[in-house]
Amino acid sequence: MVKVYVEGYGCVLNTADTDIIKSSLEREGFEVVDNLEDADVVIINTCVVRLETENKMMFRINKLKKMGKFVVVAGCLPKALKEKVSNLPYIYPKEAYRAGEILKEILRGYREEYKEEEINKELYKKLFYLKPKLVSPLPIAEGCLGNCSYCIVKIARGKLISYPREMLVKKAEELIKGGTKCLFITAQDTACYGLDRGDNLANLLRDLCSIEGEFIMRVGMMHVKYLKPILDEIIELYREENKIGKFLHLPLQSGDNYILKLMKRGYTVDEFISVVKEFKKKVKDLCFTTDVIVGFPGESEEAFNNTLEVLKKLKPDYIHGAKYTQRKGTEAAKMKQLDTKIRKRRTEILDKLRRELSYINNKKYVGREMRALIVEKNKAYTHNFKVVRFENEEEVGKFKKVKIKDATTFTLRA
Repeated sequence: MVKVYVEGYGCVLNTADTDIIKSSLEREGFEVVDNLEDADVVIINTCVVRLETENKMMFRINKLKKMGKFVVVAGCLPKALKEKVSNLPYIYPKEAYRAGEILKEILRGYREEYKEEEINKELYKKLFYLKPKLVSPLPIAEGCLGNCSYCIVKIARGKLISYPREMLVKKAEELIKGGTKCLFITAQDTACYGLDRGDNLANLLRDLCSIEGEFIMRVGMMHVKYLKPILDEIIELYREENKIGKFLHLPLQSGDNYILKLMKRGYTVDEFISVVKEFKKKVKDLCFTTDVIVGFPGESEEAFNNTLEVLKKLKPDYIHGAKYTQRKGTEAAKMKQLDTKIRKRRTEILDKLRRELSYINNKKYVGREMRALIVEKNKAYTHNFKVVRFENEEEVGKFKKVKIKDATTFTLRA
């Protein structure tokens, strides 16, 4: 029996694909091993969202090759930047559910090229390969409707294809019956779910909340442009449903309208602020996280300061700050780039602010009792997906009341 070691990198969507790859391999008779040294084949599920990530992927691939491993490259890298790994066998993101079948072809010496249309029609089969875990990702769509000028992920994953709502509810029921207590609802943009099939995210969440059992859901990243038309429905669900964690991931990317236009984000600063304020006003204990790109082409000192001012006004619980890097094939890569020293300095300024804001937000919870799911012996998720750490070991998989004793920059202590 061929032994396969699978490595996964990147976002929750990639994590789901890694699980799907493993399950597909097992169904096709391969042995998935936990130890790299035991493997005959290594499948590395890659991410290329930023240049640093791409370099990390290439370094890891070359290291595995030097170790004498038979390497198969899966995920976004072979799809978006095929020339980088043209000498290696590959599995595209949409082909994760066919990983076992494809690996058999690779080992026989002939790798069939599947038609995009055929793959798209069968994408829902990805759901069949998801297995229950305490914390399980539930991908609800592939691709997105956006056309951001900096984004290479669009090249890798393509246009929006939403999975049928009834299939998602059925899979969620199966996962919860199998022991899942936390569902990570994931997509490139969860807010645009269903817009390709006359449906929407609010309908899906409503149906998922009707599933019996004690569990909690974390709704993944949403785009303001597609959230706005269903904003009232989504806020009402957040307010009324205990099964929906009070967690909002809404990327700002820039607090300057000129830069947002260059990025092709499709909203203004005021529209973004309005949506966040509406959430904060109506959803108690909202944990608001956002993403910011620093040093985008054309970002003046004033534009950067505008971003800082928006962040100070909205006070996100967590800011993922990314220094802009050129991605081949994107519109932004052709624009005049800022000096790397400017990007580095602004990144350092943003990092200082994000730490200050995270700590200020976390301190508010000291002395509070909060409901939390124990996901590891010394770690839990609260009802708004704050990370809690314990000194003493707790029983994994249980919902418990925890008392917050202290706060650090990015965690709570209980």
